[in-house]
Amino acid sequence: MAGSSGRIYGWLSTQRFDVLGAVLALVLAVVLLPLRLLASNFYIVAIPVAMTIASGLFLLAVRTSNTEGLPAFPTWAGRLLPSLTILGTALLIGLGLYQGARTPAFYTIATVVGAGLFLQIFFTRERDFVPWLLLVQIVAFAFTIRYVSLLTTPGYTGIDVWSHVASYSVTIAETNSLDILEGGKYYAAPLFHLAVVATSLLADVSVRNGLFLSVGFGMAISSVFLYITTRLFVSARWSLFAVAVFAMSAHTVEWSIHLIPTGLGLVFFLGVFYLLVRVLDVNPGGREFVLIVVLSVATILTHQISAFIMLVLTGAGLLAHLLLRFELLSPPNRFQGYTHGSGDSVSLTGLLAFDLGFITFMWSLTPYNGDTFLATTFSFFRVTLEESAGLGDITSDRGAQAASAPTVLEQAVQYIDAAVFLLVFVFAVVGCFYVLRRRNISHGAVMCGASIVVMLVFIFGFPMFGIRTFIPQRWYAFLTAPMALLAAVGLAYLARRLTTPVILVVLLVFALAFPMVAFTATDGTIDNPRFEGTQTKYSYTAPELNAVETIGDIRPIAEDETYNTDHPYNTVFSRAGPGPSVAANVTDEGLRNTETLIYRDYQTTGGSFFVSENDRSVTPEMSRNELCGAERHYAYDNGDVTMCTATWEVDSDANTGTDLGGGETDT
Repeated sequence: MAGSSGRIYGWLSTQRFDVLGAVLALVLAVVLLPLRLLASNFYIVAIPVAMTIASGLFLLAVRTSNTEGLPAFPTWAGRLLPSLTILGTALLIGLGLYQGARTPAFYTIATVVGAGLFLQIFFTRERDFVPWLLLVQIVAFAFTIRYVSLLTTPGYTGIDVWSHVASYSVTIAETNSLDILEGGKYYAAPLFHLAVVATSLLADVSVRNGLFLSVGFGMAISSVFLYITTRLFVSARWSLFAVAVFAMSAHTVEWSIHLIPTGLGLVFFLGVFYLLVRVLDVNPGGREFVLIVVLSVATILTHQISAFIMLVLTGAGLLAHLLLRFELLSPPNRFQGYTHGSGDSVSLTGLLAFDLGFITFMWSLTPYNGDTFLATTFSFFRVTLEESAGLGDITSDRGAQAASAPTVLEQAVQYIDAAVFLLVFVFAVVGCFYVLRRRNISHGAVMCGASIVVMLVFIFGFPMFGIRTFIPQRWYAFLTAPMALLAAVGLAYLARRLTTPVILVVLLVFALAFPMVAFTATDGTIDNPRFEGTQTKYSYTAPELNAVETIGDIRPIAEDETYNTDHPYNTVFSRAGPGPSVAANVTDEGLRNTETLIYRDYQTTGGSFFVSENDRSVTPEMSRNELCGAERHYAYDNGDVTMCTATWEVDSDANTGTDLGGGETDT
């Protein structure tokens, strides 16, 4: 037995783990292809295909060598492109402010500018390559695509922001008290609200502008953290690639314009990410650990899901350190001091224990749904397991798909949304293979790979079995950071190894495709979607916001009543408006039994949601006559929004003022 184990160990020690990993991934991808018969989630269907492409590219790169180097622009083009990119960014600012929104024309120009940035990164000659100039262009572009949305949108974009800012933060600023948070889960995590209110008071601006100056600024500049992290692995050229991916990704743009605690948690997460890599691969010291503890505490006091994701990252760091203590996996001599020492593993274990203990302590004190946040979360998780019986989404997704087949445009949007993730995922997988080779392996790289695998389990694995307790949609932006880093590592390797024609095709496809899908995807355009009837718009016009307050004044509802309108418009009424509101039931019986209905023009042309038979969510094109009917009173109409009631007529003397920021933009 011992001899057999020794032979296996000896055989493994002579193998290239990167090649073995690529071959095993290729086999696994083929095995996973039948998942399309069980689940309708496009990501689950497409990931095996992406893994196949990544494995093929890596195995091809292993067997080839590029002796010609990357193709490059002539010197005049390399010097002209930065000027054109800056000019395009300035044009975006002027166009956005002139049109008052991020319009299709804005997205088209943004796509061109984004492609220009990637082309500079890929094809600028070494002697003409100026990293700081490219970083300035990327950061300026990141600020532009975010702040044009923030400053031209009346009120706010999104759903939760109406609770966190329009309700909680405004009340905290007015009362100088946290009483508004009492009884809710953010009573023990008020850092976001305090940061917004403090910025508002210190800068002497409105709470809305305080939000943009604090969390909005942090999200726009946060990609710089990723640059200094990626520089620990690859050259400036490929580090800038990672920054550009993070800055343009629809998943990060979403939390840059829908500004809620998730975004601030992401900023802290990037800081922890950088410090963990430094601790693992560079020079661990007391200062780094103190900063990690400070940022960890800040994350825990900001957002529960962000804190849990940070815990996953810290656990991945400890796992990487422990794995590389094995001689079979140990890196080369330059890392031996870390590999065979015990101090770092003790420190990381202590850090993980501290984070876990502090999270458990805070969550056990946090009120949520009549119990503590910890108890409620475990209760949700247990109930989900019992009800789904391990088959939640496999059965429900198929049933929904059979009941309502998507249109061609809906399928196209689904492919576009997935492409934002998959284009980066392909190169991240290549990067994972590359760092498996012993001479390339490092603690930080293994931490990135391990964190990606664990996050993918939470994003795709659990939901496939009906478990959504961990809110997988919130994880994508956090996953983008380690994925972009390893994608930079993988693409740098492909650029050195693949023949010039092959790498030219690879780079051109990415440079042109990624900005195109990023500025078309649903998540990155929630303020003003490219496909209005298919993608839902989560921002509102000034008349729509004015109507919320006015309707509350002229038609206050009883305790057992609700306002009935579309989703997401109903969330403004419920979270920052006059009272509870739900998505209207548009069946004949549902409309007959509804007292108060609220129509807006967007319901006719946009992708708003209503409730139909069996509580299914539907997006019909509802006209005002279809929603209200002939027998109802048209109690309020401001040209864009109409309220119709079954038993009540308008009070012409009612107050029609508004304080929801309906007219507040910065154009």
